[in-house]
Amino acid sequence: MVFRFPKLSLALALFFITACSTKAPTSLTLPPVIAKDQVAVSDHYLLQNQTPFHVKGVVYVPAYPGDLPWELITQRISSDLKNRINLDIQDIAAMGANTIRLWDAPNYTYQAIEKQSQLWILQTIWFDVRQQDFQDKDFKAQSKATIARTLDRIYRNSEHPPRILAFLVGNELSRASVTRTDNLHPDITQYTGTYIQTGPNATATECFLAEMADYLKTYEQKRYGRQSLVSYANEIRTDDILDTPFLDFRSYNGYSYAVNDYQPEDAQGNVLDFGGWISWLKTKHPNIPLLVTETGLSISPNAHHKGAPHYGYGGNTEAEQAEGLSARWQDIQSASVPIAGLIIHEYLDAWWKFSKEDSLTQDPEDVEEWFGLVAFEKNGSEYTTQPRQSYKQLKQLWGKVPPNLQATDPLSQQE
Repeated sequence: MVFRFPKLSLALALFFITACSTKAPTSLTLPPVIAKDQVAVSDHYLLQNQTPFHVKGVVYVPAYPGDLPWELITQRISSDLKNRINLDIQDIAAMGANTIRLWDAPNYTYQAIEKQSQLWILQTIWFDVRQQDFQDKDFKAQSKATIARTLDRIYRNSEHPPRILAFLVGNELSRASVTRTDNLHPDITQYTGTYIQTGPNATATECFLAEMADYLKTYEQKRYGRQSLVSYANEIRTDDILDTPFLDFRSYNGYSYAVNDYQPEDAQGNVLDFGGWISWLKTKHPNIPLLVTETGLSISPNAHHKGAPHYGYGGNTEAEQAEGLSARWQDIQSASVPIAGLIIHEYLDAWWKFSKEDSLTQDPEDVEEWFGLVAFEKNGSEYTTQPRQSYKQLKQLWGKVPPNLQATDPLSQQE
């Protein structure tokens, strides 16, 4: 995500947890499973049962005040947090979302999502974005081990074939690392794998992503008899030096304030706004779906206020957050070319961005802690969630509660 500089990031912690070993993971011996409703792609959309699947999604990190996400991955979580995860998943479905983007999450999260038949998983697999050389042999081995462990965790925690919309192999690799890798390996210009092949003019970083995607498809096919879609979450700071049309679809994280600050131009030199930038990205490869994998607005109270139409990195009011996210959805719907969908960053406020001690309070100075569609509200010794205007606005845009949705949390009943 552009302009996000957490003091201690989830991504960094996950790197130490999941990428510390280069050995192949010990995995379960499970029978192959074939999903009848696996996802495919057309020129413009992801397809589910050969029908366009318009992605309406939200990023979900199931960490409440006092929780650190990377600790939840490695420890047994409480029954209270399990209940909160259940209610969160129900409320996300009640909002009309059909997709949840996860980073690494507690095992129980996958079990809870499985209970909501309308929700699909967009699973991020994180690589160290500041790695000095993405073609480094040891780093690639670590990355492949992370891929295998992530796949095994998902399948191990699913009674049925998991509803995986797609995997994202990497997120926002830093421009400095991309440039350094490409300069170190000018001779690496093509990758040819079992399922993924680049063209003859790829960069070393693009070849790394192709290799990781091919490994994921190969591992999943061999172990579980399935092949999920794979993409990479790019962003505006690297869209001129990194592109992945060789993957199943292209993905971009995009924020209206960042697009305004970077002032991207089309081929004719016209400065583009958010909607124009997304449409321009799609026209670069018109026969490959384009998905917006992150957009959001923080309502942190102490940041500089900018207001519409681009808003700011923090400093937005609750009303502006709702208006801005609604505008981004309308941008997708009214784009000059078809766009596959949109993921909102994020469902819960991220109080955990600094440390264990800091995770007990919400810092008015930290923009990263205020992107949530819902707010935490203390109820005795526990926390519940209350919908912000943005939740209600998206619920109006994305649809009403499905008749078969069994939601018990009051949040699901609020309009």
